[in-house]
Parts: sequence; structure tokens; C-alpha cells
Amino acid sequence: MNKLIVFFVIFLVNTSYANNFNAEYKVSTTGIKIGHLSWTLNIGDNFYQTEITLKNSGIFSPLYKFEGSYLSVGVIDKNIFKTQNYEQFWKTKKKTKIVKMSFDDYLVELKQEPTEKELARVNLRNLYLYFDPITSFINILNGEDEAKTIDGRRIYRLKKDKGEDGNIILKIEDYINIWADHKRNDLKKIEFLIEDDLLPYEILIHFKERVFRLERV
Repeated sequence: MNKLIVFFVIFLVNTSYANNFNAEYKVSTTGIKIGHLSWTLNIGDNFYQTEITLKNSGIFSPLYKFEGSYLSVGVIDKNIFKTQNYEQFWKTKKKTKIVKMSFDDYLVELKQEPTEKELARVNLRNLYLYFDPITSFINILNGEDEAKTIDGRRIYRLKKDKGEDGNIILKIEDYINIWADHKRNDLKKIEFLIEDDLLPYEILIHFKERVFRLERV
């Protein structure tokens, strides 16, 4: 389940920067509700702040308890959203994980609790114009075709493609685990089903063995 959360990022931004958005989503898999996601996005003239909160709900809540929050704050420079600070909190019955990152045009700092014991397999100081997952989605859905991304454990490139009826399909390319030698990635693609509203009415997250569905409520 924890691999899913990093990819619960839902953004569709227009070119008018002075807006506040809020959306609520039901999260389900194989037709069973497992959680609820709340998303807010505040956009100013040259800055933005977005936050996602996620919590288990439904009949399986006693068995699968989880909660998370994801906050990204940054600036808007020549129509590009650039992360300045990102914080991620994820908690289950067995563990709690915190990730904090700060950026200028490069990744400046990456901290994790508990502290990672492995050595990084990539040079973190060389990551130029990488963004947290939330900001990467903002940039793609605001017109960019791809976005280089770091989530604290992996780096990858999100590449946009067009699906049926104008839906957006995101492919994950150039995937590298920062703290492990293998390149295993069970995430196959992400689909944004959009209508005339600013926010997608549905998101499909395709893993190797199952699909997670986010439906607006």
C-alpha cells in the first residue's frame, strides 16, 4: 500500500493564477472502498501551496489502517511550478515514515525518518530541475509533456500521453531506486479522466496486479 500513496497526486491547473481548489475522493480497489483522499490547491501570482491527506475508511478499516499527508510549497517561474519545500508523512500499524526535501533549481536537501542506512545509488547533488511528485503533476497538467521527479526513495520521469476522449495517461520512465540496486517498479501507468471541471473526476492507478480507483465525491 505504501508504494501507492506517493502516486496519489491529482492536479489539473489552468493558466489563471489566483485560485483555490478543493476536492474529495473515494479510494477503492477491486470494487472495495479502502480510503478517502482530500486535496487542496492554492495558487497565487507567483507561488503555490498544495496538500493531500489520505486516510483508511470502509469495512476493512480495522484490518488496513493507514494515514498520510503530503505538502508541497513553491514558486511559479515562467509558467513552471518549482518546488521549494516538500514534506511527506505516512503511517501504518507497523511503521511511520517521514520525508522532507528542499529545492532551488537543484535538490538541496533530503531527510528521512527513520534515517536511511543504505548509501544513495545516484548523486543527489546533480538532480537539476527535479520536482516532488505533486509538483510534477502540476507541471504536466499545466502543459508540460514530462517532468523529472524524486519522491525520497526513487527518481523517475513522468511522460504524458493522450488517451481516449482527451484523458491523460502518464507513463513512468527512467525509473531508478535511490537506496537499492534493483530497478523493480510495479507501477505501470496513471490515468486522469477529465471533463470540463478543473479537477479530474476519476483517477486510475495501474499496478502490476491491481488497479486503484479514485472517484470524486
